[in-house]
Amino acid sequence: MRLPAVPHVTSAWQGLRGRLLAGTLALLAAGLLVADVTAYAALETFLRNRLDATLQSLADRIGGQVGRDSGNTISWDTVRMLAPSTQYVAVAGDDGSLLVAHEAVSGNEDLTPPVLPESIRATSEPFTAASAGGGPGYRLTIIDLSGAAAGITLSIDGVRVRPAALVVGISLADVDATLNRLLLVEVTASAAILTAGVLTANLVLGIGLRPLRVVADTARAIAGGQRGRRIPVPHPHSEIGRVAAELNAAFGEREDAEDRVRRFVADASHELRTPLTTVGGWSDLYLNGGVVDWDQADLAMARISEETARMQRLVEDLILLARLDARRPLERMPVDVVAALGGLVTDLRMIEPGRTISLRVEPPHAIVLGDETSLVQVMRNLLGNAVRYTPAGSPIDIVVARVDDRLVILVRDHGPGLDPQSIARAFERFWRADGGRVANGGSGLGLSIAREITEQHGGTLSLHDRRDDGGGLEARVTLPAHGAPSRAV
Repeated sequence: MRLPAVPHVTSAWQGLRGRLLAGTLALLAAGLLVADVTAYAALETFLRNRLDATLQSLADRIGGQVGRDSGNTISWDTVRMLAPSTQYVAVAGDDGSLLVAHEAVSGNEDLTPPVLPESIRATSEPFTAASAGGGPGYRLTIIDLSGAAAGITLSIDGVRVRPAALVVGISLADVDATLNRLLLVEVTASAAILTAGVLTANLVLGIGLRPLRVVADTARAIAGGQRGRRIPVPHPHSEIGRVAAELNAAFGEREDAEDRVRRFVADASHELRTPLTTVGGWSDLYLNGGVVDWDQADLAMARISEETARMQRLVEDLILLARLDARRPLERMPVDVVAALGGLVTDLRMIEPGRTISLRVEPPHAIVLGDETSLVQVMRNLLGNAVRYTPAGSPIDIVVARVDDRLVILVRDHGPGLDPQSIARAFERFWRADGGRVANGGSGLGLSIAREITEQHGGTLSLHDRRDDGGGLEARVTLPAHGAPSRAV
């Protein structure tokens, strides 16, 4: 039967804190495992090497004693006395069979004799042999007695034999006991270290991740309507501090955007309410019998037509702004800026015969890639502002120049200009310098539309006060030029 997963436990380990704890635990466990295995292997190697040195010393001592009795008969009891209880001595014949073995190990209940090879022959290096009783093994070495010790006769219980090899061994009981104690210490210490490490990591992570909980709580509060609330940033240069600072900036941008939308809706409603009120007033006057002759009827229809046209222009501007905000692709065709400006200047001279309107073109080529209708609207809006907000009869100067790979269009008027604070707000939607909402003024969307169109063509639009240079305001449009570059003027 499969048990269902515990949701809060599963989600806890799936969270950032759980993953960090799991990673810390895995890393700590891996480090401890490597350290424990390394320490165990190093100690085992050290103990084996020391045991081999002791074994070699024992073999040299016993072999030396036997060698000194070369040509004589030596008693097995004499050889046996040279080996302590934890050490093993045996003698093999010429055919490799065991002749006699030291029985001293039988006195130790934990030790049993080693398992010897079927054919005992001399070896150059010590080797490990298992215990016959399954207890601790042995390190053994086999010494050749058929060469330098030739002529040795061994007396075993009165029987004389000629030995060919001497087996000398030392029990691994002490080595195994030491390694087992080390293993127990390593397991106990590792478990304690892992427990302490997890508890410490949990505490440190709890302290370190506390700012993230503050971030989450603050974001939840902002989403719940506390728009002015911000995340505290006690350590701005830390990772969480930088995240909090960026989130605060994003929250601020969101609040500003919401404020702009509210102002936009309020201003649009106000702009539409004024002509709607005018149209409704004249309509009510007519329906209630207030229009008594044809002259008043003509006036009513004229005012209704004017306000309807005003609403239509405002709605068209709003639709255009919505399209620009959607960043829809614009048509990209070569546009002759001089030809477009020439048509607008001609129309403006007909409408404003009392103004001097000059057009000066410095480069031989004034071509840009873009949407001709949109670019013409930019120039029309700038020229319309120059006419609308300057005294009647004041001149307007238009300059087209080429600077490197940019085409620059300057529209200069000789009106009152704008102060720096007004220039900073001039591109806000529905903003007007006089702050009023007069019928003969613009909607306050012209510069916003012009700037959006210019930027979507890869250009810029800026305003510059000319009070120190003859007075007036200069609108500067820069666009990427198309075609062969000309010398900068």
